[in-house]
Amino acid sequence: MKKISLLMMLLTLSISSVFAHALWIETASVGKKGQAQEVKVFFGEYEGKEPDSAKKWFSNLKEFSLVLTAPDGSKKVLKTTPAVLCYKTTFTPEQDGTYILSIVHEVKDIYESAKIEYYAFANVAIGNAPKVNVALPANALFSFRPEQPVLKTGTAITHSIVYNKAPFAEQKLSIIHPDNKKEEPKTDAKGKFVFKPEQKGNYFLEAFAEDKTPGKLGEKTYDKVWHVSTYFIAVN
Repeated sequence: MKKISLLMMLLTLSISSVFAHALWIETASVGKKGQAQEVKVFFGEYEGKEPDSAKKWFSNLKEFSLVLTAPDGSKKVLKTTPAVLCYKTTFTPEQDGTYILSIVHEVKDIYESAKIEYYAFANVAIGNAPKVNVALPANALFSFRPEQPVLKTGTAITHSIVYNKAPFAEQKLSIIHPDNKKEEPKTDAKGKFVFKPEQKGNYFLEAFAEDKTPGKLGEKTYDKVWHVSTYFIAVN
């Protein structure tokens, strides 16, 4: 019995370490037309403030594609360069409205008999951008969708999460506050939740879904798919 309990504990710790690791985008949530906007992409444990060294990103993570979707719906891939703890790039907005930064990445190696899919999102509001009305890339299977791109302290905004073209209904998510406080609200039957920041700073939102459908990735088989989605927003 003790051996079984120890095995279960080790397995839980192993899986938890994967759940804690995520891919995320950091950028200012408000920008200016004609002015370069810096964007950073991290991988690691956000809650523990432990981004991994860019040199040590596992598997094919370095091959991610950072897609910029402009307010008019046009899309382009931004070229990034490695720094010590992240990858960096810039873009110069030329339109008023909401720009969406997104990453959809399939890890080529199987981990703990699971295939891993990472999704990361961040919005940038330029000029008067009261609503986020830009379509996400078609392969964004698991995504955060805020009704507004800009948040102010003390103001409640409704967000929704979509998974596999359906509401991510009655599921728990994680929100890490600027002071590293963590809360775990649940979405409602329509996959929505209300987010009301009480302080300025950076907020990190994360959702996890497990698909227990087995499959094959190249020559390797897997028992399930882990989907990890993140959304970053800077509250002014």
